[in-house]
Amino acid sequence: MELRGFAVSREGREAGVTGNMVCKWEKGDKKPSLRYQRLLGALFQRTSGELGFIENDTAGATGATNIVSTVGDIAAGPGPEHASGPSRPGAEQRPFLRLVAAAEDATTASPDARPPWERLSAALRQQAVATPSVVDSLSARTAGLFGLEERVPAHRLIERVTAHLAALSRLLEAAPRSAVRRALAVTAGETAALAGWLAFDMRNSAHARAYYHVAAEAAQEAGDDALLACVLGYESFQPSMNGRPDKACALLAEAQRHAERGGSPMTCAWLAAREAEEQAHQGDSDAALRALDRATDAFGQATPADDRVWTQFFDRSRLDGIKVTTFTRLRRPDAARATAFEGLRTTSPTTTKKRSLLLGAVAEVHIQQREIEQACQFAADALAIVAQTDFSLGLTRVLHIRDHLSPWRDVQAVRDLDEQLRVLI
Repeated sequence: MELRGFAVSREGREAGVTGNMVCKWEKGDKKPSLRYQRLLGALFQRTSGELGFIENDTAGATGATNIVSTVGDIAAGPGPEHASGPSRPGAEQRPFLRLVAAAEDATTASPDARPPWERLSAALRQQAVATPSVVDSLSARTAGLFGLEERVPAHRLIERVTAHLAALSRLLEAAPRSAVRRALAVTAGETAALAGWLAFDMRNSAHARAYYHVAAEAAQEAGDDALLACVLGYESFQPSMNGRPDKACALLAEAQRHAERGGSPMTCAWLAAREAEEQAHQGDSDAALRALDRATDAFGQATPADDRVWTQFFDRSRLDGIKVTTFTRLRRPDAARATAFEGLRTTSPTTTKKRSLLLGAVAEVHIQQREIEQACQFAADALAIVAQTDFSLGLTRVLHIRDHLSPWRDVQAVRDLDEQLRVLI
């Protein structure tokens, strides 16, 4: 009965296993085909020999029997069927069936104990089946998740993203190499990149690195240079947060080379803008201004059709926000102020993570001009968005602003900002 339960379980349905098939395997009337041996081997993470699928010849009978016995012990423990006596027809299949039965409860409770990035990495190494319409639907869901990331806290979104990634991984495990598999790998890579970004936002750098690694693996399988550029762009934020703009610039330079080959102008614009603020961070004015020029040119050439899911957020207001940060770091207050007001004028007052970055950049402009009350107001507005979205990058930006306000720590507006920070942190 347990085996029939497996046949109608989610794992059994995904493998295409029916109750009739299990019955024949159990009786020894028929052995699983090579396809089902591979699928079931992958499902239970056992070799064909461990599952008892390999035919025994006279010379190897003893060894094969020992393997079967060992697998049976793992799955079912000692029992009457292990007593000495003549073998029965179909005995070779029993270990596999016991393993299936033993695994059923575990897989129902926990479909796959491996971390999501390991499951995707394994799937990318197997033959893969999905229809174009299914892939289109999954791709649209990935795009929707990227859209939600602009407003939803990472800790609330991560489970949806990893569940979506698991669904993509299951399809990859069953899809042959084809144009459909390539599209599936691209969507899986995009989703893994998003999961990495969310992990970074949650300050889990180990998980972020793992997701980025498998996203790059998917990009390489699919031959998608633009996706690889996205992954490198995301990775550049970690050294930046660690005070290493030089390492961030190195990653961004490599990312831009891939973006140019990938034919994504908006990705080129985003990465060039990112390089500008990092070059400004390390004090290289000429390199920063050249990067800003490239970003502006690429942004002007891009069309909505050029967008990839990861560039949905990169609109005029985000470009302006990066320009403000760059000009502020380069001590160009007039250019920073003009760009800041233009950015505020053209952006919608929606509660998005990128708006918190723009408001923080404007606060920095006011600090440089010693307009402390205005700086604190913009910093407080940015902090309000951070509180709603739990955006760690935005919080880091506000904390940097507070450091720059240290000479005015006794001003009431700064004290008020301190109180808001204490409540949040």
